[in-house]
Amino acid sequence: MIKIVLAAAALTIGVSYLAAGLVPKSSPQAPKPLAAAVEQPGSVTLRADDDGHFRVDATIGGRRVPMLVDTGATVVALSFEQAQSLGLIAGGDRFDLRVSTANGQVGAKRVVLRDLRIGSVSVPDVAAVVLARGAMTGNLLGMSFLGRLKRMESKGDRLVLER
Repeated sequence: MIKIVLAAAALTIGVSYLAAGLVPKSSPQAPKPLAAAVEQPGSVTLRADDDGHFRVDATIGGRRVPMLVDTGATVVALSFEQAQSLGLIAGGDRFDLRVSTANGQVGAKRVVLRDLRIGSVSVPDVAAVVLARGAMTGNLLGMSFLGRLKRMESKGDRLVLER
């Protein structure tokens, strides 16, 4: 029970960013690539955007997934639409885990991501949640991924992730 409460509390911060529109909704134009500043085997250095946030293109199941790095989120959080496109949810799935967001409580479903990759940094079997349809428009890269890295270091507008 305490894990659920902690996960819900941590997601509140990240989902607040998304609800506030800091993660842009998809547009008909091709999305701007979210690039790593420097990449070496097992290490990637991210550059902050103009707002000071770290956005990254992750790979889940071989597919590109734009994410906002959120050290305040206990777990990786995916939008309903993103999870649906990845085949992680089905029509009859229940979203009975309750999480608090800037817009109030929403339903969520626990999932496990078999492989989540940022450049050459890969982590297997990452715990994640999928939020109910319409709860958020972006995706959060939380501590269920970040906490399994050998090193995560922030210096100015750079964030180093090392596995």
